[in-house]
Amino acid sequence: MIAGRGADAPLAIVGNLNPDQWVQTVERFPTWDEELIVGSARLEVAGTAGHALLVARALGVEPIVVSTLGDDVFGRFMMAELAAVGVDAAGVEVLPEEETPLGIVFVGTGGRRAILSTVGAHARMGVDVAERHDARVAACAEVLLGGTYILPRFSTADVLPYARRLRDRGQLVAFDPSWDPTGWGETTRRDTFALLETVDVYLPNAEELTALTGAPAWQDALQLVESRADETVLKRGAAGAVYARGAARIEVPGFAVDAVNTVGAGDAFDVAYLYARRRGWPPVRRLRFACALAALIVSQTGARTYPDAAAVDAFLAARIR
Repeated sequence: MIAGRGADAPLAIVGNLNPDQWVQTVERFPTWDEELIVGSARLEVAGTAGHALLVARALGVEPIVVSTLGDDVFGRFMMAELAAVGVDAAGVEVLPEEETPLGIVFVGTGGRRAILSTVGAHARMGVDVAERHDARVAACAEVLLGGTYILPRFSTADVLPYARRLRDRGQLVAFDPSWDPTGWGETTRRDTFALLETVDVYLPNAEELTALTGAPAWQDALQLVESRADETVLKRGAAGAVYARGAARIEVPGFAVDAVNTVGAGDAFDVAYLYARRRGWPPVRRLRFACALAALIVSQTGARTYPDAAAVDAFLAARIR
């Protein structure tokens, strides 16, 4: 546990927060001027911060969220949803005359997804926003940084000095990169490698890490980052997860479930892993717990719910003897 911050300390989540409009199941996309009928559509709290805060709440960890929304119908929806689940949204700035960022998620068979996103108020989400709410962030044991590749003023280069300050005052810095929509250029690679030097827990998935490093396989990619972040936790979806600290490796398999919708599974894994880590569990137990929680989420149909620790433990008990 972080010195001076107890086991019941909040978790800070700083990054992209937005609603997602889910559309499923999409067998094929319409051509121009064509209309197709799909089974369902719904609006839900999403973005790295949205998925993470809902998992934290379900696990009994208080989330402190810092992000930006627009002053429009989608922004009002988000603030109402956060209030309904009892989340402290004082760090969410609602910006007049800005659109709320929106993700339109098309879900195919087997949980496949395609996403169209708008930036909107996220164009003004920067380190200055986080610093305006630093009193809340300072009370947290861990700070999860997300969305740096899609937030113009919260890039990995912008975040680097902020992450150093967090770490210098004794907070654990966790980083989930998500996908780089600009194509994983040299700037992304250089700035991410620099940021990793200040990161305690790096949480990429295998596709992100191989794209970042240019390595042919995740095993090779891990070797290129193993000396940077204090620990790297590689998410491999149905194949499981890998813990790396220096040259040490611990790998656990995933759980066989029917994946209906994988959106937000990585964000859910992140918080489950941090929850397990703050309890002092060994890496194998952390990985299994996080994989199990993600499996419970991706196998749901209809509106998503988030399992508590008891539900995750029951899932594990039924599968690990």
